Parts: sequence; C-alpha cells; structure tokens
Amino acid sequence: MASLYNRAALASILFVGATAEESCPCPDDKTLRIGGVSHGNVADKFWDPVYAAADRAAMDSSVDLDFARYDESSSLTIQGQEIVGWMIDTIEKMCTGDNTVDGMFSTINDVAVLTALNANCLANGIPTVIINAGGNLAQESGSFLHFIGADDYNTGKDSGEKLLAACPTCQHFYCLDHCGGCTSWTDRCRGFEDAVGDAYGQTIQIDDSSEDAYIASVESVIIGTNGTWGDDVGLLLGTHQSMILFAEALHNKHKKVKLAGVDTSPGLFEVLGDDEWLWGTSQQPYLQGYYPVQMLANTIRMGGQSLQTFNLETGPTFVTEAPEGQAL
Repeated sequence: MASLYNRAALASILFVGATAEESCPCPDDKTLRIGGVSHGNVADKFWDPVYAAADRAAMDSSVDLDFARYDESSSLTIQGQEIVGWMIDTIEKMCTGDNTVDGMFSTINDVAVLTALNANCLANGIPTVIINAGGNLAQESGSFLHFIGADDYNTGKDSGEKLLAACPTCQHFYCLDHCGGCTSWTDRCRGFEDAVGDAYGQTIQIDDSSEDAYIASVESVIIGTNGTWGDDVGLLLGTHQSMILFAEALHNKHKKVKLAGVDTSPGLFEVLGDDEWLWGTSQQPYLQGYYPVQMLANTIRMGGQSLQTFNLETGPTFVTEAPEGQAL
C-alpha cells in the first residue's frame, strides 16, 4: 500500500511540474512546414536521390515539405542568372508573407542566394541549413545552423593530388566547369589548381549543348594555348550522363587524356575500369537530402537545440569501381 501511495504521490508531483510549459522536457510534435531549394534542375540526375531522401525524411519526421526544383530547362548549363533569380524568388516566397516555413534549407551557388537567405529567412528568425554548395560562404556568415555536404575546395585539392600521382606523364591539367562559374566548381577548380601547381593550365568553361560544342570548347583552350594537343593531359570534370558521353568522345579523338570525375552516375559506373577513366568521387547525395529535413525538424521541436558542429561532411570519397546494387 505504501508503495502504491508513493507512486501516486510521485505521479502527482510530475503532473504538477509538467503543467508549466517551460518545464516540460517533451518536444513539440506538431506537423512542421519546411522549405528547400537547390540549383539542381530536373535534367541533373545527381539531385534525384537528394529529393527522394528529403521526401523520406519528411515522412519520418512528420513534416510538410516544400522542396522546390527548377524544371524549365533540360540544359545542365542553365546555372547562371536564370536559375539564381528563380532561387531568390522561391526563397522570398517561402520565408516572407503570411505563410512562412518553419525551417529552410538551400544550396548557395551564388552570392546573391546567400544575400536572399540572410534578408528573408534569417532576418525573420527562420532556422536555415545549407546543403551541397556554399559551405564556406555559410560558415563565414556565421548565422546558419549547419552545412551538409562535401567541401568543394578539398574535393578539388584531393583530386589534384591524386591525379598528379596517377598520371606522372601528364604535362598539363585542366578543370572543366560545366555550370558557368557556380560556387561549387569555382572552389573545386581553385583547389585543383593549388594541388597541381605550375602544371595547371586553366579552368575551361565548357559548352555542353552538344558533343561537338563540348569538344570544341576544350580544344579551343588546350590546342589554342599549346598549338597542339601534345603531351598527356589530365582533366577534372563532372560526371553527369551527358558529360560521360562527351568526355568519351573527346578521348576517342585525343587518346592522350586522363579523365577524373567529381561525383558519380550510372554512366560513370559503366566506364570505370577503362584506361582513360581513373575515378569519380562520392559525396553521398542521399544524406544531403535526408539530414537537413530531419535536423531542422528536431532543432525546431527541441526549442532551438542543435549539434554544435557546423560542417557535417558527407564526402568526398574516391570511387574506382561500380558498387554492387544501387549507389546513393
């Protein structure tokens, strides 16, 4: 009987303590509205697992997710002001007005996107996470919760060091930027240049509108600078499906080329093991979609509590052979 009385008394104490909202340790489990935006358009299949993972995390975390994706163009090179303007408009709609999101996540592929996030989301007290691109800009800002992704500068630097060792006969190295100077490839090419040093040729802004245009944009720099294709050349490039096909065509025309990829794709897995292809890199895009939704939901429900670590690195790791099953 005493034991029963003690339990009842304890339950009464706990109940009284829990009536004060500030003393309740339980998170708020209401459905949250979380917004997201990226520079990955529907033609870029790298982003498919990112969006799929975000949807999965929303289901797991009781979140109403609005993760916008640009779908007006099939060209991977539409990464300039057109897509930046669309991202800014999307950010303004999600973070201002009468129906703002509870949390926000975004890539930063341009300084203008950083400005929009600061002016619209952070200024309105909306917790914001950065994914995939713009980690350095986000960290310098000092106001974002986390960056989830691979450090682009280190990806380029590690790739350059590895390519130097893998191709000792290469006299020149070039970084192929397919996204028109977006922050990711600017940082990757900068790291790549620092790694290869005096052997660096330059960053080549490629035209991926067709195979011929792709080859011409590379040749105009390498042959235009050296007068001939000449000695072995090492190239760092994206590994989207079309890029793989174009790079294969480039190699068929110029056999003295070694190709190293950033990111992975089904097309890359088909050619890994060929003499010209050395590797791709993985930054685990699935995690870049899952983590921001889950972490924002937990942070909001726990009253702002979050991990103290800013960079949550998902890569890079080097991939030299096709994995078994589906790689994310």
